[in-house]
Amino acid sequence: MKRIRILYAIPNFDTASTGNAMLKLATNLDKDLFEPMIVCLHDRGKFFQQVRDSGIPFYIYPYLSDLRPRFQLAKNILHISAFFRKLKPDIVFSYNYIANYSESIAARLAGCKFMYVKKNMGWKGPSYNQWRINTALASAIIVQNTDMMREFFPKNPKASIISLGVDTDEFKPRTAVNRLRKEFHIAESDRIVVCVANIIPKKGIDYLLKGFAISKSRERTVLMIVGDDDHPLGRELHLLKNTLTLGDRVIFTGKRLDIKDILTIADMFILPSTGNEGAPVAIQEAMASGILVVTTDTAGNRDQLRELPEQLIPVMDHGAIAEAIDKFLEIDESDLKLILEKQHMIIADRYSLKMEVEKHEALYRKIMKR
Repeated sequence: MKRIRILYAIPNFDTASTGNAMLKLATNLDKDLFEPMIVCLHDRGKFFQQVRDSGIPFYIYPYLSDLRPRFQLAKNILHISAFFRKLKPDIVFSYNYIANYSESIAARLAGCKFMYVKKNMGWKGPSYNQWRINTALASAIIVQNTDMMREFFPKNPKASIISLGVDTDEFKPRTAVNRLRKEFHIAESDRIVVCVANIIPKKGIDYLLKGFAISKSRERTVLMIVGDDDHPLGRELHLLKNTLTLGDRVIFTGKRLDIKDILTIADMFILPSTGNEGAPVAIQEAMASGILVVTTDTAGNRDQLRELPEQLIPVMDHGAIAEAIDKFLEIDESDLKLILEKQHMIIADRYSLKMEVEKHEALYRKIMKR
């Protein structure tokens, strides 16, 4: 049987979490049945080396076009369509964060099926018509949380909820990597709270700093914030840290590729999102690693902790963050064990990479009617 050729289209690999999730999916497909390829706008960034190492064919091409001026858009779509025809994918699968109908039109002109993953809760506003066009042209839509399905795709037969899955061979309870304490000059007696996030306003890092500043645990705890902070917002957060006199109690690590190692030294993971999320894989990675997780009660986050509502806290509430840190760092060992067991079951039941891959493979076959 001829393999189904899937072209995964992703603008960049600058945000390792999304790129890594897509790459994990592509590399774990049954290669007897599926032939993955990747197209990207550029090959910059440390993470792109993992794309090269994967062995999956990849192409650097401007497969997205500005939507104006219209005459230039039409010319660009024809060029993109010719590029797709040359590669001959059966399915063009868009991992674009925002809507851009140039790729969906080009895919259909090239005779390919088109599908996309809806990764965030953005829908209305200037991009609304673009999402509608992509939806009309799509053969399938991957939706990442129940709020998204209810609000954007009610009764749409094209839409399926398939959350990102975590590789439980990579993220699992492991022995602490103690070199990290030495690297960041963290005392053996200090507890560690970790936040792994793309540092943008929606992630609520300012509220996390303010909450940590008033926590009773502050003097015996270190807060590690993992993510690229080399930008204006990052510098603002460094200033806030200094204003709050947090000193060496807060560590900004910058962008790291050794997340699984960092989680081995964590006592607690917290993601204080101030807005709706898709399905943050960082939460799943922490739960799979045997770390107690606290996050805000927003779309995407609440799906992952719906069986553990006490670990969901109000948004934009630094007092609630402080209370959660103090409460869960001092939790009784037997209660902690029960929480970690429930988190493990959540991953096994809903968020394993194996389950994600199987659901995708079934959907690809359905689209191609094989």
